[in-house]
Amino acid sequence: MPGGSVNITCVAVGSPMPYVKWMLNSEDLTPEDDMPVGRNVLELNNVRESANYTCVAMSSLGIIEAVSQIIVKSLPKPPGTPIVTETTATSITITWDSGNPEPVLHYNIQYRAKSPESKFETMESIATTRYSIGGLSPNTEYEIRVSAVNTIGQGPASEPVEARTGEQAPASPPRNIQARIISHSTMMVRWEEPEEPNGQIKGYRVYYTMDPSQSMNLWQIHNVQDSMITTIQNLVASETYTIRVLAFTSVGDGPFSDPIHVKVLQGVPGQPSRFQISEVSDTAIELTWEPAFEKEGIISYELRYKEGSQGNL
Repeated sequence: MPGGSVNITCVAVGSPMPYVKWMLNSEDLTPEDDMPVGRNVLELNNVRESANYTCVAMSSLGIIEAVSQIIVKSLPKPPGTPIVTETTATSITITWDSGNPEPVLHYNIQYRAKSPESKFETMESIATTRYSIGGLSPNTEYEIRVSAVNTIGQGPASEPVEARTGEQAPASPPRNIQARIISHSTMMVRWEEPEEPNGQIKGYRVYYTMDPSQSMNLWQIHNVQDSMITTIQNLVASETYTIRVLAFTSVGDGPFSDPIHVKVLQGVPGQPSRFQISEVSDTAIELTWEPAFEKEGIISYELRYKEGSQGNL
């Protein structure tokens, strides 16, 4: 590690016994007037760089040299900022540059959803510089960073990259469906956004029917955009309607809400139609008509008339 300490020992034996000194390049590290015989221990403190130290043994017989290499190992440098190469609704694929001239053992990836309360999760022992992080939430912004590991330990993390996963159809239905009758032929339906929208909600579909045993594709559909409240008209009085609501994104429809039921109250009858004279005699006139709606529950009709001038009704 940079800043560490190490002792290196040089031993030389001969007859006569040689003097021993240490050198760094051309610099003498052992004073001439304090040169030991046969053995020299070099104490190195606060070592910052790798270097070759030369042990020199000298006697009347000659000079011999031996080189001792000191290698300073440090934590790896941060890898390059990850690059996002592919995203799906549940995965993000990244690549990165090692950022280290020396080989590393492996990489660790940390990622989290980009929110203040989110904590980093770690994928360890990644052997390559490309990886796909799976099991993510749809339509969520993530922060991702990479660090390298060597024999010393884990180095600092890279600069983070941010990426958003793709959308999916909603995973849950709209919540708190409510319906209220506001006239004899109109109801108001309201709801709340799904808990798991999985993307930007593009709209809602309100399905309703008087016969819930029918297949859903036979129900009537009322589409709603940019709102979570709507009115549905032209209902049949005194009938009970079953209502279900779903949300949809650009990818597709989500699940249906649980059904709710609402009964249309009987209101004031509509104006009869096809009112006409069917037969006339000297003392009677026969009139016919049809109700405005088939199921209005009409109890009776009231007929009003007045006598006009002779020759006119």
